[in-house]
Amino acid sequence: MKRVRTLAVALLVFALAAPAGADVTDPGGSFFDDDGIVHEGAIEAIRIEDVTRGCNPPQNTNFCPDEPVTRGQMAAFLARALDLEPGKSSRFVDTSDSVFADDIDRLAHAGITRGCNPPENSRFCPDAPVTRGQMAAFLVRAFGYSDPGPGDRFDDDNGSVFEGDIDRLAHAGITRGCNPPENNRFCPDALVTRAEMATFLARALHASRNGDLPGSRPGASHHRTACAGGHPGW
Repeated sequence: MKRVRTLAVALLVFALAAPAGADVTDPGGSFFDDDGIVHEGAIEAIRIEDVTRGCNPPQNTNFCPDEPVTRGQMAAFLARALDLEPGKSSRFVDTSDSVFADDIDRLAHAGITRGCNPPENSRFCPDAPVTRGQMAAFLVRAFGYSDPGPGDRFDDDNGSVFEGDIDRLAHAGITRGCNPPENNRFCPDALVTRAEMATFLARALHASRNGDLPGSRPGASHHRTACAGGHPGW
């Protein structure tokens, strides 16, 4: 496990996510464009963990919280968060020119991605946006969540190829739904924003480190310390 940080970072997000009227700790100021948003604490935590570096290199003063996560960006987030080992180069035919090529190869080597054009799966589609259903599959594979709980957690994912992954993610406590406060829907076809992804990753990393999630396999990930958000949805 590389560059493990102090859990004090986690407390920043817990403070940020506290109910209205509670004392709130400033989560930091790595980026200019996320001030005051509900995901700011999670963004700051994964920035300190070097899981994200920003969206406008080389300055990287912005995070672009409302932009959808691309498959290439997802590969980078997970490869950094889990310190994935290098994989075989040129696993896919469409990634050689991508800035995320190495991260994608690491993700494929770890078995977290299979491709984007089944059954051939010769392509990764690095610039395609990630849906919430696809995000569930990525995180379930990355963190080894195996327990779906009682199943059928949400009303709107019946028939989705990702329904099993969504149930596993919900049972692990990583997602709560997309329509708070009811949270009876997951919105599997909606795109995941970079800000929402920060919260999903923060929850998964924090809980995995502390071993307090049901349905995950021991040793499923080599992770850095992060934090869990207390947001009502996502």
